[in-house]
Formats: sequence, structure tokens, C-alpha cells
Amino acid sequence: MAAKDAVNDAKEAVEDVVTEATESAKSVARKVSKTGRRLMDDAEDVFSEGQDALESALICAKDVIRQHPITTVVGVAAIAYLLGKLR
Repeated sequence: MAAKDAVNDAKEAVEDVVTEATESAKSVARKVSKTGRRLMDDAEDVFSEGQDALESALICAKDVIRQHPITTVVGVAAIAYLLGKLR
């Protein structure tokens, strides 16, 4: 009977380790999932802020071009000329 008891004890010990490992894996998976969702939310916020900033910059650029069309054309021509010279 001692051998049978030892086998049962070993079986119970293995089952306990498997149960504990399973619970640990589930806990890690929940934490990773939660972190992934939080990172996704943060990325969406940053993307949205970037879009807003770009839209504001375009509005400002349009306003400047409307207020100073000749200066803008001369400035673009000068930049294009300099970039052509650098090549």
C-alpha cells in the first residue's frame, strides 16, 4: 500500500502544479490582454491628436497662402530652385 500511496501523492502533487501553472498562465494572459487594450487605446488617442494637429496646420497654411499669395509663390520657387541646385 505504501507504493500506491506514494503514486497517489505524486499524482496529486503533479495535479497541483498543473493547476497552479494554469492559473498563472491565465493571470499573465489577462494582464497581457489588458495591457494590449490600453496600448491600443493610447495609440488611437495619439493618432487622433496627430490628425487634429495636421488639420490645424493645413488650415493655417491655407490662411497664409490666401493672405500672401505672391510671397508664397516666390518662396516656393526659391525653395524649388535651391533644391534643384543641391542635386
